[in-house]
Parts: sequence; C-alpha cells; structure tokens
Amino acid sequence: MNPSALVVIDVQRGAFSGDWPMPDGDALVAACRRAVAHARAAGWTLLWVQHHEPGGPMDGAGFAIDPRLDPAPGEARIVKTEPDAFSNAALGALLGGCSRILLAGLQSDCCVRATALGGRQRALPVEVIADAHHTWASEGRSALAIRDAVNAELAAAGIPTPRLDTLDPHAAPAPSA
Repeated sequence: MNPSALVVIDVQRGAFSGDWPMPDGDALVAACRRAVAHARAAGWTLLWVQHHEPGGPMDGAGFAIDPRLDPAPGEARIVKTEPDAFSNAALGALLGGCSRILLAGLQSDCCVRATALGGRQRALPVEVIADAHHTWASEGRSALAIRDAVNAELAAAGIPTPRLDTLDPHAAPAPSA
C-alpha cells in the first residue's frame, strides 16, 4: 500500500447532463484530471467513488464515471448510497495504512464534506484538495462561495485543504471553476 491515496468522489456522467448540469463542469474535470495524473505519476493509490441513486441522475447511464477521467484497470471503485463514502466499509479497508488521503470531486457541500468529516471521525488522515471539488449554486450563494465556505469549515475542523498546485509545485495553477 502506498502511503498516499487520492479518492475521486462522484464525478459521474449524471452530474454533467440532464436538467441540472454541473456549472463549470469542465473546470472541475480538468482539476480532477490534474490530481489523477499527479497521483498516478507519484504511484499513489487511486480510488473512484460512485454514488448510486436509483431513479436519479446517478442511475443508468448517469452512474458511469465521467469518461474524461478515464479510470485505469485495477483502480478500485467503491459504490455508495450515503453522502459519506466511508459509510461503505470497503473504502476504509482499501485505505488502511495510508498516511495521507486526499479527496476531490462532487459535491462540495454534500458528499465531499461528509466524506472528509466521516474520515476525520474515523481518525483517518483525510485532506480535501481545495480547488478540485465543486457544487451547484444554492440559496442565493454561488457554487464558488459554497466551495470556499466548505473549505473554511473543513480547515476549522482540522482537515487540511491544500491547493492542487501544492501537490505538484511545477504545475500551473488549476483553472478557476
């Protein structure tokens, strides 16, 4: 087991199509692609989490991981039905022995937040890549304002929120989502 891991949460086709597509979805996918490329180059464990929502946007064709991310054979996939990906005990088991678990994906104020807090509650060394998760606008707040608030909340809870360019200091900053 590599001491570092990247967990990509819910970056599935259903989030980018239909009646309510992800705003700035291309920027999120680009940030996740950079995180994935870094993880692979560094030899990290890479895990893909897929939310299953029968009858919802993450069902049927929407269940598939967005093809722009291109998961490699042998990279584990975890299916969840709750916001906290650690609610599926298989995720924690696959990450046992990791000294750093970075999270990226969707939805900042739901599954990313719940997984980070769930990992922290389980005493796992979780971090959230500050600019590699995203959400939808809600209650008069922009998606970026919500993402920033989630980052601040997680940092206040003691969960590190490094930026993508700090993972690979030679890379250009991620585009703003």
